[in-house]
Amino acid sequence: MSAQPAGRPALAYVVNTLNPGGTERLVVEMSLAFADEFDMHVFCLDEPGTWAERLRSAGIPVHGLWRQPGFDPAMATRLARGLRSCGARIVHAHQVTAWFYSALARLLFPAPRLIFEEHGRFYPETENRKRVLVNQLLIRRLTHRCVAVSEDIRKRLVRYEGLDESRIDVIYNGVTPPATLSAQQRADLRETLGFGPDDFVVGTVGRFDPIKNLPMLVGSLARAAQECPRLRGLLVGEGPVMGEVRQLIGAASLSDRVKLTGYRSDARDLVQAMDLFVLSSFSEGTSMALLEAMAAGVAVAVTDVGGNPEVVQREQTGWVVASDDREALTAALLEAVRNPQKRQAFADAGRHRFETQFAMGGMIARYRDEYRRLLTPRLVAVSEL
Repeated sequence: MSAQPAGRPALAYVVNTLNPGGTERLVVEMSLAFADEFDMHVFCLDEPGTWAERLRSAGIPVHGLWRQPGFDPAMATRLARGLRSCGARIVHAHQVTAWFYSALARLLFPAPRLIFEEHGRFYPETENRKRVLVNQLLIRRLTHRCVAVSEDIRKRLVRYEGLDESRIDVIYNGVTPPATLSAQQRADLRETLGFGPDDFVVGTVGRFDPIKNLPMLVGSLARAAQECPRLRGLLVGEGPVMGEVRQLIGAASLSDRVKLTGYRSDARDLVQAMDLFVLSSFSEGTSMALLEAMAAGVAVAVTDVGGNPEVVQREQTGWVVASDDREALTAALLEAVRNPQKRQAFADAGRHRFETQFAMGGMIARYRDEYRRLLTPRLVAVSEL
């Protein structure tokens, strides 16, 4: 690693890895967005991951630190050494584990200002007084700014991490709208996926993780399909519950109706092959896939958890149903099929809401302001404000 170019401050992102996921994708896109203003470096606590090459090909170094299982006491030393070598002025830690080690690294290399951003939380969460005490006595004292990607995440940081709510800014995620497919391109894509022009395609995009509650979506598809023969499913992604989801689809006799694509680099296009995008999660921050569906003009249905109801306005820009309520989601699927006027109205309103509230440019502008504050001389840590 080399020292930063003169006149361009070094900005270091710290993240667990760059394997496909919402947080990881945001790190990639923000790195590229700020590359002209900052000397960018990305430090991965674990392996660099699949998307590291995209940044390296753009001239942004990605450093793997190869964390050991459990608490790795040497991690802070390795990270501090890397931050010192690249001359980091700002360290932006993405998620709690990266925040913890970034704060400890400041004990060894105190020069950078530290901003912590929380993207999402575990489900279910349990209170841990020991962690709260460590945060209050040490970690937050080494931190200068805190950001949550939704009001819900901000409340959880207060409850589970012991932070002061008034010291946490909320900056919603933003995405760049996907290139819109023409009607013919959309028809061709659907045909390639095995869907006909009259099929109604319900789908989702994301990591196949227990927190996404994909069994709820599969169960609702099975029930709705009994009343709507033209209903089809498109599930895009991969992850630890892929095998379970495949078994559920088979057990529900949906194998000829539901397409499992695995990970797809063209997921942004596949969203446009859907007639309804669904998030059935137990918990969410601000879902990038949800924002992309809205940006593409696809109607959406989400569970009433995390940041979902902050993004999707009930009965205005989409369907919002109770968590793990399969009957409610089934009803939403059937209404989306049977009421195309309402579905289109939700899609149009959702696109407008995206454009005014969740565009990439607005998010980047907010973080640019955060970084400028961090570079202001004599800025103190949050606990001292």
